[in-house]
Amino acid sequence: VWFYLDTSGSCWDLKDRFFSAAGTLPPQRFNVRLFCFDTEVKETSLESKKVYGGGGTCFRVIEQQIQSTMQSENCKYPEAIFVITDGCGSSVNPQHPDRWHWFISEGGTDHYIPKDSHHYELKDYE
Repeated sequence: VWFYLDTSGSCWDLKDRFFSAAGTLPPQRFNVRLFCFDTEVKETSLESKKVYGGGGTCFRVIEQQIQSTMQSENCKYPEAIFVITDGCGSSVNPQHPDRWHWFISEGGTDHYIPKDSHHYELKDYE
């Protein structure tokens, strides 16, 4: 499971919710990787809880980072991609949209989320 936190200015306050959600997955059952994104992607960890970003939002950088990591680390496409966001960003065309799970914060939108992806209200999972 690869978790992505939208760290644009409008979502900066979601960081505690992001780390709490990621911490609920038992490490003995899930291989979890954590990332922050705005117009670029940076890896983080539950241990450091460092958050990077603060700019605009581009969802395409997530798919670009996944494809780049697959090549550089010779790994498969993640089984699940969880994105915590308000949904305000750019369109994205993932290789496997059905593996993407979007958790939208209060007042957010699903306008840019691919139709084959899953989307949920973040508040329903807390």
